[in-house]
Amino acid sequence: MMAIFMAAIDISIVATAMPTIVAELGGFHLFSWTFAAYLLTQAVTIPIYGRLADLYGRKRVFFAGASLFLVGSTLCGLAWGMVPLILFRALQGAGAGAIQPIATTIVGDIYTP
Repeated sequence: MMAIFMAAIDISIVATAMPTIVAELGGFHLFSWTFAAYLLTQAVTIPIYGRLADLYGRKRVFFAGASLFLVGSTLCGLAWGMVPLILFRALQGAGAGAIQPIATTIVGDIYTP
C-alpha cells in the first residue's frame, strides 16, 4: 500500500517545489509538461501493464514497474534542465502505471471473497 501512496502523491507533490525548480532550471514555458508527462505515461501504460501482469505474473511486473519508478525518481533529482526533467517524469509515470493497478490487484488476489 505504501507503493500506491508513493505513486499517487508523486502526481502533485512536485507542485510544491515547482517554483524553485523552474527558477533553478529555467524553462517556465515547459512548466505544465512536468505534470502532463507523468499523467499521460501513467494512463497509457496501465492497460499494457495489466496484460503483462496476466502473462508474466503480477509480482514480476510490479517489481519492474517499481524499479522503473525508482530510476525515474532518481533521475528527476539529477535533472540538469527542464527537458530532461520532463523526460524523467515520463519515465516515472511509466513506472507508476504498473504500481497502482497491480498493487490493488495483488491485494484482491490475496483477500478474495
